[in-house]
Amino acid sequence: MRRLAVLVVCALAVGACTGGGGSSNGNGTPRSGGTFRIAMERPRSLDPAQAHTPEEILLADQLFDSLTAYDPTTLAVRPAVAASWTATPDQQHWDFTISPTAKFSNGRPITATDVKYSLERLARRGSTATTSFLLEPISGFAAFNDPKGTATELAGIKVTAPNLVHFDLDTPLSTLPSLLGNDTFAIVPREAVEAPSPDFNREPVTSGPFRLKSRTDDVLHLVLAPGAKANVGAVDVHFYGDEPAAYAAFNRKAVDWAPVPPDRVDEAAEKYGRSGFAPYATVGFYGFNLKSPKFADARFREAILAAIDRTAIVRGIYNSTVQETSSLVPDGIPGSQPNPCSKCAHDPDKARALLHDAFPTGPPPSIFIDYDEDTTQEAIAKAMQANLKDVGITADLRPHAYTDYLNFALGGTQELFRLGWGGLTAYPTADGFLTPLFLTGSHENVTQFSNPQVDTLLRNGRLEPDEAKRTGLDQQAERLILDQVPVVPIFEIETHSVIASRVRGLQLTALGTFDATKVWLTSGPGVK
Repeated sequence: MRRLAVLVVCALAVGACTGGGGSSNGNGTPRSGGTFRIAMERPRSLDPAQAHTPEEILLADQLFDSLTAYDPTTLAVRPAVAASWTATPDQQHWDFTISPTAKFSNGRPITATDVKYSLERLARRGSTATTSFLLEPISGFAAFNDPKGTATELAGIKVTAPNLVHFDLDTPLSTLPSLLGNDTFAIVPREAVEAPSPDFNREPVTSGPFRLKSRTDDVLHLVLAPGAKANVGAVDVHFYGDEPAAYAAFNRKAVDWAPVPPDRVDEAAEKYGRSGFAPYATVGFYGFNLKSPKFADARFREAILAAIDRTAIVRGIYNSTVQETSSLVPDGIPGSQPNPCSKCAHDPDKARALLHDAFPTGPPPSIFIDYDEDTTQEAIAKAMQANLKDVGITADLRPHAYTDYLNFALGGTQELFRLGWGGLTAYPTADGFLTPLFLTGSHENVTQFSNPQVDTLLRNGRLEPDEAKRTGLDQQAERLILDQVPVVPIFEIETHSVIASRVRGLQLTALGTFDATKVWLTSGPGVK
């Protein structure tokens, strides 16, 4: 069953995501103490399995640990609840050893049984977790996730010792440790999740570096969990109704970190600098339905690609609050490469020449541009329509209600249609951005792209334990995919935040989060 999470994470509209990349000045000797203050829109839940927004992911990252985590600078996978892991040569059977120091915030040691429970609650039929489809490679997932199924456990996860959890996969996956670092895969205690009170959504027992000490309607007060270390003494998370209110609080110096509304980006850059600005790991593009006879000739697809002025879209519609791209793997993700697309330059004359070669006896077929109904997306579609008209292609706009668009885009009648990938469903490897969308037969391959050479490269990458070799295979696959023109890459979301001058050591990642244990403050109450 296809997962609707494939499409348009964070809506791919201006201001739809917050978080970002960048860092505060890390110079000097870290000082201890003080309270680091964060502003964000109010989350719906503190349960990491229900984290559906960047704000909820940011909170989950402070309160919970998954089996693995990511280096805040490189996004390389590193230990978290699991101290170590090993795999068989075929990359299908894995053992993760639980760290002897891993504990919940109530002091109970974390066990392999907790890991199995935590992942099964996401994979179970009826789960509302947006990332459950990432667990599909685990043996038994289909039967366990099937609404009509009778499986009572996820067979591919086995507790082989109190501190050892074993994974059996249906297909090789050398990037499994990275995948399992997703914040929604956080380890939680069953007795707390299923207890009638207190409400786990509001007062969770946590597994990460911070625990919830107290809360009001508008503020969470976080302190270090037992055994955890941090420079700051506490983290206060202040809730606001929207981004403008959070940013206004930063301007009042009531908080130390806040998102920036899209219409205040230039102002924020001028007043506070750009250390909190960087790409968020989400790519926006238009896909071709390759099952449509209209797009059977690659020259027609290439002509459309050459006709579309991505620079004008980024500057004129997004006011440069996103970054133009010719890539499928976004900046900030290990394995991303500069300019992998040799055919992506805006070149109307080339587009006309390609159309003449492809259709020497008449005009090219007219096409539909499909998108979800939204003022920004309509502006993009109209800009593309004008670009195509300029080279001799008739394109009609076909908007769809947002609530219907995801199902439409999976239905097979779409033509040139809006897509996106990344954000909350991403894990930081090139494989995570390529294989779901372009491997033949993948549930998320909604363009119906199929190329034996690409399949071989992607599968060999998933078999390759050596990261450098795997990266080379994935980069080769990305270049080959783009050479076949199944999509028109347009932009990467750029996210924007502001960081107070007293904050040091804050490293924002391309996943829209940061490690608050690394933050330290130069001044303020309690700073030593």
